[in-house]
Amino acid sequence: MGLIVTLLSWGGVGVLLHSTYSCLHYRSLALAADIQDASSPPADVVIEVILGFVLCLVGQLKMCGPFHQVRITGKTPGREQEKRREIIAPAYRTRDFDRFTTRVRAMAIAKDS
Repeated sequence: MGLIVTLLSWGGVGVLLHSTYSCLHYRSLALAADIQDASSPPADVVIEVILGFVLCLVGQLKMCGPFHQVRITGKTPGREQEKRREIIAPAYRTRDFDRFTTRVRAMAIAKDS
């Protein structure tokens, strides 16, 4: 399984590199032939890029292993009758922009004091 996953990822990288070379080759031929509409890549290059991306994505997702379940409630698995509790970040892990005071609010607070 590990060899197949590695080959998927490296195959995707190879397809992406080939699509890059193919697009650059197309542009050089278009410049030599004075084709006006050479700004967008040809359809085969777009298909190659999509295929390479999908191969890399599948290879990396298979490499990371099984997905784990994410619980969004505060319940513990053994206590079904317990009420749901809100999940909040601890006080020491809050971000700076969670609580802020704008200039207008600060002036209102200062005026009330």
